[in-house]
Amino acid sequence: MKNKEDITKILVDILEIDISQPKNSLDDLTFKWWATGRTGSGLRLTEEGNKAFTDAEIEFFEFPLFKKGTDNMKANEFKTFTLRLGKRLNCPFYIGIKNTKVASAYIRVYDSKIAMMIELYGSFTEYLNANRI
Repeated sequence: MKNKEDITKILVDILEIDISQPKNSLDDLTFKWWATGRTGSGLRLTEEGNKAFTDAEIEFFEFPLFKKGTDNMKANEFKTFTLRLGKRLNCPFYIGIKNTKVASAYIRVYDSKIAMMIELYGSFTEYLNANRI
């Protein structure tokens, strides 16, 4: 498994970003693209990071984050949940929310093996429950 710095370097090469520019240093891009910055262990992408992956045409698999009917999660519970995901999901991922409702949240997973396992379990929620995330 690659770490954030390795993945960032690969994306810089793919996107042909000039890292000699102050705003494009590897450190700056790492902080812009990863939700936990350079030192955190999670591989959750920011909106800018997701855009970089999209621009680089990296394959992703998108799933509803929750089963229908789970819209009663409060914002602070959602934040705790996403922190736990960052510790357990060992591939780059992006969490998006449509219509500013937690129930419309989705996850993009940038790993075909994990995506296959999610499909086999039937939903992202079932995959998480089976893997004790």
